[in-house]
Amino acid sequence: MVFKSPHGIIPIPEDQTAWNWLEKRADDTPDKPAYICAITERTLTWADVYHQARKICAGLASQGIKKGDIVTLHSFNCIEYPVIFMALMRLGVVCSSASPMFNEEELSDQLKHSDTVAIISHAKLVATAVKAASLSGIDSKHVYTIGRAEVSASLTSIEDLMAKDIAFPNLPPIDPDDVVAMPFSSGTTARPKGVQLTGRALFSGALMSSYSEKDMEYTVGILPFFHVLATLLFHTAMFRGWGTIVVPRFDPDDYLRAICKYKVWNLHCAPPIVQFMAKHPAVDNYDLSHVKYMGAGGAPLGTEVEQAVFNRIGAKVGQGYGMTEFCGPVTMPAYETNRPGSTGQLLPNSEALVQDLNTGEYLGPSQTGELLIRTPSMMKGYYKSTEENRKVFTEDGFCHTGDVGYIDEDGFVFIVDRLKEMIKYKGHQVAPAELEDVLHGHPALADSCCVRGKALDSGEEIPKAFVVVKDGASVTAEDVMKYVTGKVAPYKRIRQVEFIDSIPKTLSGKILRRQLQVQEDQKVKVMTAP
Repeated sequence: MVFKSPHGIIPIPEDQTAWNWLEKRADDTPDKPAYICAITERTLTWADVYHQARKICAGLASQGIKKGDIVTLHSFNCIEYPVIFMALMRLGVVCSSASPMFNEEELSDQLKHSDTVAIISHAKLVATAVKAASLSGIDSKHVYTIGRAEVSASLTSIEDLMAKDIAFPNLPPIDPDDVVAMPFSSGTTARPKGVQLTGRALFSGALMSSYSEKDMEYTVGILPFFHVLATLLFHTAMFRGWGTIVVPRFDPDDYLRAICKYKVWNLHCAPPIVQFMAKHPAVDNYDLSHVKYMGAGGAPLGTEVEQAVFNRIGAKVGQGYGMTEFCGPVTMPAYETNRPGSTGQLLPNSEALVQDLNTGEYLGPSQTGELLIRTPSMMKGYYKSTEENRKVFTEDGFCHTGDVGYIDEDGFVFIVDRLKEMIKYKGHQVAPAELEDVLHGHPALADSCCVRGKALDSGEEIPKAFVVVKDGASVTAEDVMKYVTGKVAPYKRIRQVEFIDSIPKTLSGKILRRQLQVQEDQKVKVMTAP
């Protein structure tokens, strides 16, 4: 049975991308604020965004960067980020976003896998970018900075390119079917996958996800801009004409002040922000009575957290479901109605199948299986992954999600488990196999398996490692965690360690991660029982 969106079909123009929206905003409301820094209050109007994007586009073209090239954008949230993204889109370049928390080895891995030709890095992160470029064989002249870098005066900044005021090149119109973005989505293996998103997919995703959005003056950009959901949100803001208050890094008071100053009533955020609103004492210092709704996704939240937020500030919490492969959300709850435990209903123009995990049969309402999705916002495919693409897409264009759930008679979607075994820590995805690769280098460890643990004080998912010590060796949990800390980004650090005699495996040697995950879940359930 094919489940169709209860919201039907909305028109999606075939020949447009977000650049068309930007041109319209610059023409219709040129002086309206588009991006405002929450810390400095630096402001870019829609006219500023348009003209700066054209100047950056022309500057990069003069440096030899051309249509079809891949450029990595490496920065924390800043008002320049979406301007650079739009400049790359207009040039016909693919923007591959990278986490600002990466160390040089992690960034280098992404640069090499994506075939990046140039890096645009925030000045405060450029030391890492320069090292990663060197490891990847990229000349430092192709490392550009956002702001003036202190480590090297020889690097060209985005501001330098704009100051040259180079004439806009004769570029062909943007083809909506061209890939414009390539964020990376980690799987259960250590090798991340580049997710190829076209201009049409992002355009469609913004239209579909905002079909029921009510008008508002401002939204808050607190989600990491390198994450696909943030990319989709600044597309949506461009479509709807919202201003975005950009929060560079999460600080309780900076975030709460921005919400209050600009009277933002609808907050798009990661689950830890919802938990923050439910529990952090700083929330009591601010009048948040104007906040009516918080939308979150990326990791499950308990209904008790939703209720705690409502009791405290009067805001409803909705949990959506999506993937990088769909430009973000594919289901969203409505403001007025939802069902406890549900992630809402399919967005307009979207369809789903539920496939039995054993027989492969397609199931009906309220029957549990793997979800498959078909939507206009779906990725073109994984970069340089022919075999993976063959596995993930069906012949009729549905995409396997690797997530287990069901859809009830009224079209509400419920996610009950994850086949993909990803650990989601504070909104970031952590691949267990990547941590296991690091642990395999520890001289005192014979084997390891990483699963989703739980911090008992906050209820958050955390990376946990089951480890086997080599005969005759001695090591503490603290030693293991410290070893990993020096080799991965902060959000990937192992937070719990448990010693066991052996890692359960199949006859072919594949780790039976599910077995240890069930064991861990049962242990947590006992420890948290009233």
